[in-house]
Amino acid sequence: MNRCIFTIAGNAAREVTREPIFYLVSCGGVALTLLSFSFTLFAFGEESRMIKEMGISTIAICCLCLASLAAANTISKEREKGTLVTVLSKPVDKGTVLLGKFFGILMAVSSIFMILGFFLIISLCLKESLDYHVDLPAAFDRIGYPTVYQLLFAFLSVAIMCAIATAGSVCLPLISNLSCCMVIYVIGNLMNFFQDGLQMYEIGNQWYLAFFLILLPNLEEFSIIGSENKFGSLGAIYPGLLMVYAVVYIAFVIVLACVIFDRKECR
Repeated sequence: MNRCIFTIAGNAAREVTREPIFYLVSCGGVALTLLSFSFTLFAFGEESRMIKEMGISTIAICCLCLASLAAANTISKEREKGTLVTVLSKPVDKGTVLLGKFFGILMAVSSIFMILGFFLIISLCLKESLDYHVDLPAAFDRIGYPTVYQLLFAFLSVAIMCAIATAGSVCLPLISNLSCCMVIYVIGNLMNFFQDGLQMYEIGNQWYLAFFLILLPNLEEFSIIGSENKFGSLGAIYPGLLMVYAVVYIAFVIVLACVIFDRKECR
């Protein structure tokens, strides 16, 4: 079973990286990161912070788009065209196929994330070095290392959205899946706002809203954990809990997708 998962994941990753959208997203992410330098010309000393925040948001959105498009190509289209039946005709169950597809898509998204993240760190270090006349190691220690820390937690939110995009492709077409992922991504980054709004009302009368918010991922915490005001002040317990939360939520989404996929007829 493990060999089948690795084989399907490798094939899915190669299929995604051969698509033109893979290189389009890469070039688009680099171009948007470069444009962020011109958007912050009048930030008055906050240029690096704004470029970092805009760059990380750009990377997350680019990876989300790639994950949704890749999931549609590797699962939705194969299911509609009937090529998925060929794979299922072998001694491979649907859960193994879906798990392999998820890991393959995650591998392709990870490569995009590392490329764009590396470009963002290099750009920030060069800007810091030129602005403050310091060498690159000092610039990395000043701006690069906190950016790496924030990117690590941003990747956890990307992995969660990758799992949601993979699960959505089981029963949704491309446009619907991408739209749902975008809505979930926006709500997830405003989760604390919605939770504060719920506290203003009687929770007993709003139990269905609370249950709805629990099912949605709290992506806002992954962006807060890497900000300067939180960096180095929370120890290892809270970041560790966030990692556990990401793994548990991804496992929950994938298991739920496997249950739905197993009950769905493939023709």
